[in-house]
Amino acid sequence: MFRLAVSWLLLLFVMLSIPEALIAQELKSITVVKTTMPLQRFLEGRVEAISQATVSAQTSGLVDQVMVDIGDYVPAGTVILKLVGADQNEALNQARANWSEASANQKAVSQQFGRVEALYAKKLLSKANYDSALASYNSAKARVSNTQAALNRARQQVSYTEIKAVYGGVVSGRHVEVGEAVQPGMALMSGFDPSHLRVYVDVPQSIVSTVRKNPLINVVMNNRVAILPSKITFFPIGDIDTGTVRMRLEINTSQEGLYPGQLVKVAVNIGEKERLLIPKTSMVYRSEIAGVYVLGKKRGDLVPLLRQVRIGNHYGDKLEILSGLMVNETILTDPLKAGIIATKDSVKEEQ
Repeated sequence: MFRLAVSWLLLLFVMLSIPEALIAQELKSITVVKTTMPLQRFLEGRVEAISQATVSAQTSGLVDQVMVDIGDYVPAGTVILKLVGADQNEALNQARANWSEASANQKAVSQQFGRVEALYAKKLLSKANYDSALASYNSAKARVSNTQAALNRARQQVSYTEIKAVYGGVVSGRHVEVGEAVQPGMALMSGFDPSHLRVYVDVPQSIVSTVRKNPLINVVMNNRVAILPSKITFFPIGDIDTGTVRMRLEINTSQEGLYPGQLVKVAVNIGEKERLLIPKTSMVYRSEIAGVYVLGKKRGDLVPLLRQVRIGNHYGDKLEILSGLMVNETILTDPLKAGIIATKDSVKEEQ
């Protein structure tokens, strides 16, 4: 702090020792001109997740464990909830036993049919005996198929006791608690994929044709960061009640801070307009007042004069000036040096 104070005093001493006219000529300055900029209109948009879903129960049971909670990020295939699967496991064991029994029976019937078939080929058995053995063999095979299908269903029911995330995303809703009984179709968890978002905005019909012809559209976040949509879709119908046409914007969500349900501003281009732009670095703020140093004449010398201005929108490193400046005026881009000169001039005037 001491070194900084000394540096300021040295700078002030040097500046006070040089004539104002000479300093004013050496200060960096620019001439104010108008720049042609897109004329934008800001509309209200709403963020929505492209991939969002509510996972429902596919079997009955009691909630045994809830593995995740609201706000957690869940990779695809992760188990997010478990049900008590006693009934399903018992059914699976029974299905396995039935399949084993049917398989053993089929093996025995198959061997018996092989012997009957051999005797029938030698014409040592009647056609009726052969047909009876064939029917028993086909029935045994069908029994194995039926028990295999029942076993697959039982395995599927057991798998339903472990609910998994269909895709990677963030949990947005939890609808059950541990110990709660659930039935098929009952909602368990909700979630969305934060990497796939879109914005819906209703465009007034009076400017729809203009926006369609020149779709220069940006989604503007609260921190003034503008996001360019990756895809723009206009709905083919209009809303009779509101007189608007819905527009859907798919956006790249590498920007943080976007979430479903969020309200954002959508800037659409409806033409062009000349604007008075100056560098942000040339601005001076005194409490709630904004101003710039204008190079003007005072007592025959060129000196910095602080002038209050009204600012508008931000355009990168530039600011729009709505009032307080005129075209072809010269402003100083180093407000620190300009302020020192202006202070010295004021002191001199008072003396």
